[in-house]
Amino acid sequence: MGEVVIENLLNEIVSHGDRGAVVPNSRIDDLKQDMADLRNGEYHTMWIDWMAGNTDEFIPSDLAFEPRSLIVVARPTSKALLQFNYGGKPVYCTVPPGDTDEILQEIQVLRYINDYLQPLGFSAAMAVMLPKKLLAVHCGLGRYGRNNICYNAELGSFMQILTYVSDIPCDEATWFPISRMEACENCNACVTACPTGAIDSSRHLINAERCITAINEFPGEFPEWLDKSAHNSLLGCMKCQDCCPGNAMNQDNVTTNVTFTEEETAELLNHSGDEPCSDSLTAKLEAAGISTWINVLPRNLAALLLNGTHLS
Repeated sequence: MGEVVIENLLNEIVSHGDRGAVVPNSRIDDLKQDMADLRNGEYHTMWIDWMAGNTDEFIPSDLAFEPRSLIVVARPTSKALLQFNYGGKPVYCTVPPGDTDEILQEIQVLRYINDYLQPLGFSAAMAVMLPKKLLAVHCGLGRYGRNNICYNAELGSFMQILTYVSDIPCDEATWFPISRMEACENCNACVTACPTGAIDSSRHLINAERCITAINEFPGEFPEWLDKSAHNSLLGCMKCQDCCPGNAMNQDNVTTNVTFTEEETAELLNHSGDEPCSDSLTAKLEAAGISTWINVLPRNLAALLLNGTHLS
């Protein structure tokens, strides 16, 4: 019964344009061991502790069912190019794939999964604390790049990885070892492109403390050592993804559909704390899929304007 349900579920996932995999819930123990290995490894830092998370929270404690399987979905997405208007000129800012509307995507995928499962007597729930990239690699949905980003053979890194827990019976499934794309072995494009030197060809892990993606997505002052020329995206960083041969299919995979007026740009730059945004700015941020990042957007946008390379 479980095997048939899983096979048909994977077909349902594909019918929505996504890719999926299902593994036994018992693989949680392997993921916890992976996290322990990271914490005890030679590259341990405070960022490793943050990325490893709290392994006791991998599975929600308030489930209405007994967890028996993990569902991983890779959903295609695109890079976004947003237009702000500043000083009478347009300013184009990039938002990396995967940084827009993640919560909405999680809900949409969960809805169609449960639409399929519930008539059969099964259910699924979001498990957002699972280590998404790691689980996707173990499930065979992707492999790591030298930049520690997960790549799917069809989608490259332009995807959102979404994770769920279910009561579908699943006794076994292929569990792939952690691996890197073969193309990385003779390629150092991302090493050369990284603006902060966070990617080192002699390391298996990037130096997360120097990765501008991590720095860009946490509130607070930028570190003094970070050169202003390193800023290139409104969120995260696109340098290592744009140059990667694993994203050759994504060169034109860009969405451009939101423009912020001069007034809205000024309001965003001056926004602070938990103060509400105007209705028009709120609508634009939601349309762009970045409203949840309001605590870092003013600082990041100001850094791009100071950089000046995005003025057109």
